[in-house]
Amino acid sequence: IARGNAHAVRGNITVDADMLTAHYRKGAKGDEIWRLDADGNVTIRSPNDTATGHKAVYDLDKSIFVLKGAPAKLVTPNDTFTATESLEYWEIKKMAVLRGDATASQQGGKTLKADTLTAHFKDKEKDKAAGRQDSGGGLELQRADAYGHVVILSGSETVTGDRGDYNAESGIATVSGSVKISREGGNQLEGGWAHVNLNTGVSKLFPVAAGGADGGQRVQGVFVPQKKGEKGEPQGRAGFSGSVPTPRTGER
Repeated sequence: IARGNAHAVRGNITVDADMLTAHYRKGAKGDEIWRLDADGNVTIRSPNDTATGHKAVYDLDKSIFVLKGAPAKLVTPNDTFTATESLEYWEIKKMAVLRGDATASQQGGKTLKADTLTAHFKDKEKDKAAGRQDSGGGLELQRADAYGHVVILSGSETVTGDRGDYNAESGIATVSGSVKISREGGNQLEGGWAHVNLNTGVSKLFPVAAGGADGGQRVQGVFVPQKKGEKGEPQGRAGFSGSVPTPRTGER
């Protein structure tokens, strides 16, 4: 047990906390640490990424750390992840699981929120082996899965639903389950599922297929015309970007 500015190093990972408790066991080469508990002002660092919280458990055998805080936070060169209950990072699988008001924020104002988020990061060692150029140090988000009370924020648009998945490389997210797309000014669309391009700002909304649990929900919307001269828009323009909804596809 180390108390007061406690510090531990394993490879390129350092752990700092008010108190560190190391659990030992007999190994082939003598005593070895298999678990490390950190309490109070916890900071876990790799060369390009930093995780913070008030309590952490690091399983060295499985290369997994579980971090708790208010919130627990993981900061990478391009993204920030937070969770109020726990943040798990699986080093071998290059995956993070965030529980409780989970949030993933990217540069450029893109934000994904849900009850639970699973973030998958690029395996840069595999990229090097395949001859693909490394994009730099640190964790880089590849895709994310969202479960429960999903919210996607991008620019002036907010998309909500029950479940979502996001491809960080293409910037495309798919949201399903009681989907609602809202824009500033009160404009709103509702449907079964949505295809959202966070890079272009164009969204497509589709109905639930006939025969579903709700019998086939149609796409519907509320449009609030802007007053003449408001923000440079002529009177009557709805304010949504993209194509107009069609009876067959429900695109907008």
